[in-house]
Amino acid sequence: MKPIKGNDNVFWETSMESVVGDYRYIEGINVAHSGKTTATLHRYGASHNHKRKIEETWMIDEVDFNICGLSMDCFLPPADLKREQGGEQ
Repeated sequence: MKPIKGNDNVFWETSMESVVGDYRYIEGINVAHSGKTTATLHRYGASHNHKRKIEETWMIDEVDFNICGLSMDCFLPPADLKREQGGEQ
């Protein structure tokens, strides 16, 4: 990226890491109910270097499957998971 002033180049590096835990079985499927996500943004180049870190701790309070009106595009189960539904697999 080119800065607003000057001709020096500015580079951005981003990384993200998530750690999940507190697994519980819901309707026979093991679902993580909490975790922590950390995103790091590093700017370097020109005359200033900056590094920022954002951390988020999250929790899932409620899990439900086959929600009426929710498109199948919103959740794609693993390919090896098949469930009979109306005679289909």
